[in-house]
Amino acid sequence: MRYDHVPTLAELTPATRTIAEAYFEIGRCEGWCAGYAAAEADEERRWAQLARVLRGGVPYDELCERRGEHARAVRHRALMRVRGIR
Repeated sequence: MRYDHVPTLAELTPATRTIAEAYFEIGRCEGWCAGYAAAEADEERRWAQLARVLRGGVPYDELCERRGEHARAVRHRALMRVRGIR
């Protein structure tokens, strides 16, 4: 299929131009929606990756103990108990 001449918008009749602009707008909106959905999926993957990293890590109080900071570990455990986290 060859297109020797594709008319410009200025060459179209008003009714044809309205139809062409409507098709363009529909395609633009669908493209925007697809891009938005792809961006949301990317964000979801990044948050899930961060959650896996955080769940797999060593608790802060244990790291304090490993570094020999027993008092800091005790303070952290107390703070977590007060906040109802552990």
